[in-house]
Amino acid sequence: MRMARARSVLVAARRPFHKTPMAVANACFVGTLLTDVAYWRSAEMMWADFSAWLLLAGLVVGVLAVLAALVDLFTGRLSGEAGRVWPYLLGSLVVLVVSLFNALVHSRDAWTSVVPTGLILSAVAVIVILLLGLLGWSSGRTQVEVVE
Repeated sequence: MRMARARSVLVAARRPFHKTPMAVANACFVGTLLTDVAYWRSAEMMWADFSAWLLLAGLVVGVLAVLAALVDLFTGRLSGEAGRVWPYLLGSLVVLVVSLFNALVHSRDAWTSVVPTGLILSAVAVIVILLLGLLGWSSGRTQVEVVE
């Protein structure tokens, strides 16, 4: 007589595609605010250059993250969260549009590339990011279950 062995399988819920690139884009936008403040306080052109590069990186990765969020939404990877995805997606688009205008402002020369308009737009983008964090949608946890 054979003894049947119990076999446990660890099953992890699929993580949505968009979360990691969105975190990278948000970090770039927060970094833009920090480098704008550093430029405002020191008038060192290096900080304005850093801001412009961070904006570019955040915009590129942010657009990819929004496209990935749409893929997640329409392929069913957000099965339990589909109702809460629209405010988050619209808020992410607001951040991208504000950051696009900020990039246009940062393309100007000298002091006016950051102070005051660029600094204000960077602060607005970070405030929207914080409000999205308060929605709680982006802080979902990966579910793990044991199937026997």
